[in-house]
Amino acid sequence: GLSKKAKMDARTGFIVLLCFIGFSCAETVKYVDCGSVSGKVATVEINPCPTQPCQLHRGGSYSVNVTFGSDVASQTSTAVVHGVIAGVPIPYNIPVVDGCKSGIQCPIQTGKAYHYVATLPVKDSYPTIKLVVEWELRDDNSKDLFCIKFPVEIV
Repeated sequence: GLSKKAKMDARTGFIVLLCFIGFSCAETVKYVDCGSVSGKVATVEINPCPTQPCQLHRGGSYSVNVTFGSDVASQTSTAVVHGVIAGVPIPYNIPVVDGCKSGIQCPIQTGKAYHYVATLPVKDSYPTIKLVVEWELRDDNSKDLFCIKFPVEIV
């Protein structure tokens, strides 16, 4: 069979091809898992994000798409987002915190893959700054289905 790298390269090529055909280009971003307990993250995509770290333009809105598998059954899923500036987590308000209204069919079942899709608005009033976004999605027991961190720059 193909090596893992060859498969990844083939998939990346396919995604790039779709971009040229005119599909919306979501970029797979580098992220750090910050303690996913009851699930496992497969990919994190942010759109638009042509360069990394993602440059978020003030007044713009970005879509965040996290593909993950769940190791637990859960009736609910709740997003908790922080902007980490100089090591200090500051709560970041997103329009919809209910993961069940963000692309996930609830109840969440064990062993299934889910696509969580959310909007990350960037207000005009935000300072131009580099920070780390910490995004958690919590299950019924407030355990993290996923916890990811990725760097961004507000411009």
